[in-house]
Amino acid sequence: MLVTMTPSSVGRLTRNAAAPQLLESFFIAAVASFLGIRCFLALTGYPRIGSNGIHIAHMLWGGLLMLLALMLLLAFLDRSVEHLAAVIAGLGFGTFIDEIGKFVTADNNYFYRPAIALIYGLFVVAFLVARTLIGQRPLSETEALANALTLLAGRPDGPIEPDDQARIRQLLELADPKAALTRLAEQYLAELPTAAEHERLGATIYRRLAHGYEELMTNAWAERVLIVGVVAYAAATVVGVALITTSTPVNATGETSTVAAIAQVLSTIAGAACVGLGVVRLASSRVAAYHWFMRGLLVWILITQMFVFYSSQLAGLGGLIVDLIAYGSLRFALTREIVAGRSPHGVTSPHR
Repeated sequence: MLVTMTPSSVGRLTRNAAAPQLLESFFIAAVASFLGIRCFLALTGYPRIGSNGIHIAHMLWGGLLMLLALMLLLAFLDRSVEHLAAVIAGLGFGTFIDEIGKFVTADNNYFYRPAIALIYGLFVVAFLVARTLIGQRPLSETEALANALTLLAGRPDGPIEPDDQARIRQLLELADPKAALTRLAEQYLAELPTAAEHERLGATIYRRLAHGYEELMTNAWAERVLIVGVVAYAAATVVGVALITTSTPVNATGETSTVAAIAQVLSTIAGAACVGLGVVRLASSRVAAYHWFMRGLLVWILITQMFVFYSSQLAGLGGLIVDLIAYGSLRFALTREIVAGRSPHGVTSPHR
C-alpha cells in the first residue's frame, strides 16, 4: 500500500518519548566499547585479524554493527527492538570511532595521543545535538497520543505487560481526552489481557526486583540510606580521580597529560555537583533526584572515565564497570518510580 505524504503531515516531527533513554543507551554503549577495545588490545598485544597483506580493521566490525542496528529499526515496530538497536549501534559507533587516529594522521597512527580528545569532542558534540533534537519541553497532546499508539502497535492482540500498560495509560492521560483516537485507544487498552506473571522467567525476575525495590522504599530509613550511599559513592569517585591525577607521570611535553588531568578534575567536580543537586531534590521529588543522579553518572561515564583511561587503562576500565552498574541500578529505580505514576519530567496531566 502506497502512503502519500502531504506537506502538513511532515511539517512537524513527532518526538519519541523513549528518546532520552535510547540516546543514553547509545552513548554509554559507545564509550564502553571504545574503552573495552583499547583495554583488550593492550592486554593481548594488539593482534591483527588477517594475513598475506590483508588486515581487517575493527572499524569495519563497527560499521557492520551499525548496519545491523539500522536494519532492526527499519524491519520491526517494537520498543524493545529500539532499545536493542540503540545498544548495538552504540557498540558499533564506539568500535568505529576507536580508529580515528589512523585517519587524521599522515602515517595512519592508531596510537596518536590526541585521538582520545578528538573522540571526546565528537561525543560531546553528538550528545549536545541529540539533546537539542529532543528538547526540554514536555510532550504535546499529539505526541503523547502518537507514542501511546506506537506502544499499542507492538502488541496488536495482547497480552500486555503491566509496566507497558501503565506507560501507555500515562501517555493517554497527557493526550487530548476529546480526541476520538484517544477514546478508542483507552477502550482498546482496557480490553487487552494482562500478561501472566509466570509467562517468562525474565519477566518474573524483573517483577520480583521491582516488588523488592517498592517494598524497600516504603521504609522510613530507605531515603537516608540512599543519601549516605550516593554521597559516599560521589566522594569515592572524587578521591579516586584525585589519586589517579596526582600519581600519573607527566610525559616529555606534559601538554596532553595536563589537559587530561584538568578534564578529569573538572568533569569529576561537575558530576559531583549534579549528584549534590540530586540529594537536595530528594526531599521533594525522588524522580527529580534520580534524574540529577543520572546526569552526574553520565558526566563521569562519558567524560571522566575517558580521560582516566587516558592516564590509566586499568583504572579507567574498572571505574567504567562500576559506573555502568550504578547507572543500570539507578535507571531501574527511576523506571519503577515513573511506572508508579510519576511523570518522567515532573509534568502532570493537564486533563485529569
